[in-house]
Amino acid sequence: GKHFSLNGPRTSSSLEVIGLAGNGIYRSLREAPVPYLYKNLKRFGPSERTLVLRTDGDPVALIPAVRHLIQALDPSVPVYGVKTLEEHVAVMLSAARITTWLVGLFGMVALFLASLGLYGLISYAVLQRTREIGVRMALGARRGDVLRLVVGQGMKLILSGIALGLTAALLLTRLVAGLLFGISPVDPLTFVGIPLLLAGVALLACFLPARRASRVDPMIALRVE
Repeated sequence: GKHFSLNGPRTSSSLEVIGLAGNGIYRSLREAPVPYLYKNLKRFGPSERTLVLRTDGDPVALIPAVRHLIQALDPSVPVYGVKTLEEHVAVMLSAARITTWLVGLFGMVALFLASLGLYGLISYAVLQRTREIGVRMALGARRGDVLRLVVGQGMKLILSGIALGLTAALLLTRLVAGLLFGISPVDPLTFVGIPLLLAGVALLACFLPARRASRVDPMIALRVE
């Protein structure tokens, strides 16, 4: 019911407020939501119109019916540029999607290399303790005791590394915030799933070599070069 003018104080061309709409993004998905003014089409409308329809089913299947309806109302109105909302937004998202796919691909490669390196490093460290394991077994340690000892010590190091890595990742989330749409930089699935994956790789890297070493005859393990 209130009035205002885009040209300053209230004049004969003042506008009456008939409703309020929430802020939105209109030109780019990266822009912050901004206030926007919707004008009366009969008074301020451009020569072109955009009709937006919400459907319950496949919108593509309704395109012929929409064309027929518009032509029935006014045969002189040309209908062009008909597309789904997904197709319309895809143009703005194309660059972001390419960037996201590339970053995701590099991230998967980095995760694979990290898992491979982690497995190799821990396996080598455990194999270096074969003589120590032989001494423990010669003194009466059982295989289960040796496995628990080696795996437990290895997992303590891994858990410490995961804690440090999560802390660094949380501090660096601002660097990737601009590449994300509709998802928080602190995504719970990512921050829980990836550490669990690395912990599983580390557990496997500790367990397999330790099991092999625990099955070696203590006399062979103690043999000096």
